[in-house]
Amino acid sequence: MNPNDKDLHPTEDAAVPSSIREYLPSFIESAREHIDAINQGLLRLEKEGHGDFESLSRISRNAHSLKGAAMTMGLGNITSLCHYMEDIIREIREQRIAADAGTFDVLFQINDVIGVMVESLSRSPVEETSQLNGLLESITALLPASGEPIFSRAISDKMTKIDEAPLGKTVSKTVRVPTEKVDRFLNIAVELVILRNRMQILMDQLDMAATSRKKEQKILSIMEEDLSDASGSREPFHLILQELFLQRHKGHQIVAQFGENFQQSLEVLNQLATETQQLVMDIRMLPVSMLFDVFPRSVRDLARLKNKNVELIIQGEETRIDKRAIEELSDPLMHLLRNAIDHGIESPEERKQRSKAETGRIVLRAFQDIDKVMIEIMDDGRGIDKEQIKMKALEKGFLSPDEAKRLLDDEVFDLLFLQGFSTAAMVTELSGRGIGMEVVKDNVEKLNGSVEITSVPGESTKITISLPLTLATTRAFLVRCSGRTLAIPVFSAIQVLRVSPDSILVAKGREAVYLKGEIVPCARLDQTVSFPKPEKEDAIGKRSFILLRHGGKKIAFQVDEVVGVEEIVIRNLGTHLRRLPAFSGSSILGTGEIALIVDIPRLFTTAQIKAGNIFLEKSASFERKAIRQRILLVEDQMTTRLLEKSILEASGFEVETAVDGLEAITRLEENQYDLIITDVQMPRMDGFTLTATLKHDDRFSRLPVIIVTSLEDEAEKTQGLQAGADAFLLKKSFNQELLIQTIRTLIG
Repeated sequence: MNPNDKDLHPTEDAAVPSSIREYLPSFIESAREHIDAINQGLLRLEKEGHGDFESLSRISRNAHSLKGAAMTMGLGNITSLCHYMEDIIREIREQRIAADAGTFDVLFQINDVIGVMVESLSRSPVEETSQLNGLLESITALLPASGEPIFSRAISDKMTKIDEAPLGKTVSKTVRVPTEKVDRFLNIAVELVILRNRMQILMDQLDMAATSRKKEQKILSIMEEDLSDASGSREPFHLILQELFLQRHKGHQIVAQFGENFQQSLEVLNQLATETQQLVMDIRMLPVSMLFDVFPRSVRDLARLKNKNVELIIQGEETRIDKRAIEELSDPLMHLLRNAIDHGIESPEERKQRSKAETGRIVLRAFQDIDKVMIEIMDDGRGIDKEQIKMKALEKGFLSPDEAKRLLDDEVFDLLFLQGFSTAAMVTELSGRGIGMEVVKDNVEKLNGSVEITSVPGESTKITISLPLTLATTRAFLVRCSGRTLAIPVFSAIQVLRVSPDSILVAKGREAVYLKGEIVPCARLDQTVSFPKPEKEDAIGKRSFILLRHGGKKIAFQVDEVVGVEEIVIRNLGTHLRRLPAFSGSSILGTGEIALIVDIPRLFTTAQIKAGNIFLEKSASFERKAIRQRILLVEDQMTTRLLEKSILEASGFEVETAVDGLEAITRLEENQYDLIITDVQMPRMDGFTLTATLKHDDRFSRLPVIIVTSLEDEAEKTQGLQAGADAFLLKKSFNQELLIQTIRTLIG
């Protein structure tokens, strides 16, 4: 049982015999599966204890199978390591070795070293032995020299320090395909050959129709000559006419039969193409467990390193995801898990003081939402303090004091994605959530996805990654913009809107639409992507918008026309086009036209850069402040004044009124208000003059002003905005909910 008695040679590199090297790729694939299975078994055994005979058997079975394969390939060191693992598992089963953390450290280290050696074989047919020296000492210290039971003991720390980097899981460049899918591919290939032959027959029919057409043309030529010969006999003419009708009838029959057969063939071809596409996509779709399975071990090691108790709960591992996403998401998810352990989950002592269970919980969950795959990482740790994020942003110069006051909750979390925002101080003060988050966001957005953060300070944090179901094809809205056709992925679209000009309001100096309890900002798609503005535009008719969502935010983009929805194949842009401002690829449409595919993350970023703080209040729901906010209502019509006053007071505001601009200024001299609502046409001083006067007075320049008027002319709206109004509402489209939501947008 002594490790030194086995054939383990740390200084000798064993090479796979040249006669069997052709089988090395198959061995490596099989070995990876055994190593993963052992990892999962060890994690479960450590959690359940030595009484988990199913896990003990699973580990032994996989170690034995791997040992046999390694022995066949002439890999002596891997064979010996598998033998040691079997010995240790047997000792645990017979309770001669305690199933404690030290024992599992050695077992995990053996499995890790086997993994390193297997991966080295993909580069060279020689075993990598540099990891064996320290491991041999750990095994020697663990295995007892006698058969006496050992139920508890401390194992000296002879292991190398656990690396904080994620344990790499190699993603194979090949995909294993079930035989039934291969058989279906073969059947489709046969059907395509049959269809090809059928299409050849159709071509023959088309040639026959062309021949009949030539004969018909020849007869017509003869008729023309015969008719020009007045002295000629009439009998040949009738015979020629009869032949003409016969050829025409024959030609019509051929064309009709061709059309019917061609339609049938087209339907079969469409069915085969669709089935082939679905089959290929299904092969590319792999269970997300291939991505998640590596994380329990990494979480276990990091938690041990930080002296924390952490339980990782994985849900939805059967969810299928594109193979490319599995390859690209490993590092971002590992980074998020590390942040959760290192800076989110509290120490056992701190959790006890907070009346929490000593073991922290991290839930890693995947699920499909229609045409999206959602991945959530939730922890029950200390959460993220938004006020401290603002303070750090102010300190680093990312925000001005005024911008910090106007930031919404979602925008505070967005700061964590800014490059360079996180520092060492940030780690201690803000749970370290900003470290490298910009890398996480970049990697996810390369997959046309988005990242969203929500958190409750002291309780929890949830990070949601949203990805398209497939990355090779997508359904897209086709829209016309400045004479060009653009493709907008359905994945990011919420709704197509047709909005009349008088339904477009102005808030914070920008156009917006009121939709289902939200004020949603608007932007012109042509201006955002730097296309020229159309020369002529209908100022009266309804405008077309497509409402898009990204990272929890919404923008309604105005387009010339929404053409429809089409399944498109995504093609990469050439190197000379990669710097286009808001496009991620292109596609050739059924018409042969090339459509650029809009890059939604970059589109939102560009829109925000061009329009400033474009995002308004997200929801109509709000938390009322303890102190009632005061509003000055300026309206000369008594009925309107009383109606608006009652609406505002019912919503919790304290309201005072004035009948015109001069009285409003008098009241402002005497009292303080949070917001002003004013009509336009009033005696002595109208609403435009009142607004301009206040905005030029330093005492009142920051006071929000809402103009509510019956004036519908675009020039009137422009005059109000030039005067400095923060919002412009029409009495024609006025409703109580819209007024209250606009107020909440401006003053919270």
